[in-house]
Amino acid sequence: MVLVDTFPAFLERWNGDEESWLEYIRDFPELFEKIRMDYEKYGNDWRDYLRLLSKRELPELKRAHERLVETIPGVGERIEELFGVGQEDYNIVIYVGLENGAGWVTEFMGKPSILFGLEAIAELGWYDNVRGLVAHEFGHLVHWIVRGGSIEELENEEIMWLYTEGFAQRIEDIVTGRPWHLESEGWFEWCVENERLIKKEFLRRLRANEPLNRFFGSWYRVFGRRFLGYYLGYRFVEWLETEFSLRGIALMDRVLVRDRILEFLEL
Repeated sequence: MVLVDTFPAFLERWNGDEESWLEYIRDFPELFEKIRMDYEKYGNDWRDYLRLLSKRELPELKRAHERLVETIPGVGERIEELFGVGQEDYNIVIYVGLENGAGWVTEFMGKPSILFGLEAIAELGWYDNVRGLVAHEFGHLVHWIVRGGSIEELENEEIMWLYTEGFAQRIEDIVTGRPWHLESEGWFEWCVENERLIKKEFLRRLRANEPLNRFFGSWYRVFGRRFLGYYLGYRFVEWLETEFSLRGIALMDRVLVRDRILEFLEL
């Protein structure tokens, strides 16, 4: 595993203003490009999000960094034990971005890599939930490596988020158990009681060609609650496990995945 920890470079540059962040991030051009493209793929200008930097205090970022650094090795070892994913197969990047995500998996330095955004972890207050977050992102990594191809390419079709996020949530559940890193009190119980309602709304939006990111992004709510897509995806993967192994699920053909999602949503 190559660990690209950019936080020391951030600390050298950061003085609290936007220009100091730009000076820091320009030292990592591939990372800067990822941050910019993450907004531009949704038609947004990344510059509009520079204002988010003013929300963060340095002690929050240091706390998130400390928790990540002490957590990543143990989860990585557990993933290798369970799924045979060796440390030579991936990279890990720690950075301060523009709330692109607390964690995401993408290609970086020629390998599938996990990117952890300290500012997003701080925004969500996930200091005590870092182990679950790390396990979830390793779940995406396992999916990518077992499948032998980009999970991001799959996710260009929004319906596939149910599959990819569900798989990652299932891995988190195996590695760390509940409560998951994204849970609030009573959240899971509400999801269980209202599963049919969540399915119906997801299917309605899918058929109406409405954005599905409302079920996944931390900035959005459906029925007044965040992250409902992760619950629904987890239940989808659990349902698939009545027929397939996790490896078989990871390798499923895109067309079959789409068909099985539609079948699941109708249940």
